Amino acid sequence: MPQTFRDAKCYRSMLFVPGHKLDWMLKAPKYGPDALILDLEDSVGITEKPAARIAVTEAIKELRIKPVGLFVRLNAWRTGCLVDDLSAVVVEGLNGVMLSKTEGPEDVAALDLVLGELERSRGLPLGAIEVCPYPETAVAMYRLYDICMASQRIKRAGSATGPNPQGDGGRSLGLQFEDDDALEGVAFGAYSVLQARAAGIVHIEGAMCGQLDDLEMVRRFGKKSKRMGASFASAIHPSHIPIINEVYSPSQKEVDEAREIISALAEGIARGHAAIRYKSKLLDYANLRAAMDVIKKAEAAGIDVRDVPAVEIPAY
Repeated sequence: MPQTFRDAKCYRSMLFVPGHKLDWMLKAPKYGPDALILDLEDSVGITEKPAARIAVTEAIKELRIKPVGLFVRLNAWRTGCLVDDLSAVVVEGLNGVMLSKTEGPEDVAALDLVLGELERSRGLPLGAIEVCPYPETAVAMYRLYDICMASQRIKRAGSATGPNPQGDGGRSLGLQFEDDDALEGVAFGAYSVLQARAAGIVHIEGAMCGQLDDLEMVRRFGKKSKRMGASFASAIHPSHIPIINEVYSPSQKEVDEAREIISALAEGIARGHAAIRYKSKLLDYANLRAAMDVIKKAEAAGIDVRDVPAVEIPAY
């Protein structure tokens, strides 16, 4: 049976913010990210984590009225920190959690159960909090499909261009990167996209640029990741956000062409033709689905798509 796609809100950009910096978290939405990742893991020292949990919880309560997604990067299982993280941050306004160093489906299944109990006990919508797995070892990357299938809470996963050159994933695979373009990781990225897509995940993460001041590199990473199937990217600096938003938004030309394709096919279907000739090309339902995807992404990005005909599209 074909795997059902797991739809979710489209985010083009997600900005990491250290969880012990309350003032940084509160001002982060002004930089224009679609979502924030309030970090309780690597950017926060061991002794600072209790205070960071309080700060992150306060930030969620303050920011939940803002038009920005609110995610928290948790510490991994087996650190002794995860349960305390969840107990603090599972409050109204939390949209999702990033599970650092996800090892296998059992990690996700356990997190799903704990989240469910907290949602029930706190009167929150059951199943509404997303889980975003971060596989950072060879075995975890190999098992990404099983990890994604462990919970319907997973809506975003994969790494379109492979492991980060400076990250644990590249080290686990023994990759030796010549430069930050990380061409050595492309094969692993393609496999990651395949596994995530096979599990019904359509929101795929692109490469994150670790160079703070190289905005051209941010654009280059984004374009390459998008070609490989990515739909969004994370950032560690606010200056990266406008470029990421631009790269992962459909251009006006793409929107206009998608609208024209939908209109042409709508007319053909009304006449009883599921395939039509359009600008020396043959169009059918596959082109219609692709065009509707562009329109959906444009609407999520706040782009005016004007009048788009309503067309009934077969599921397969």
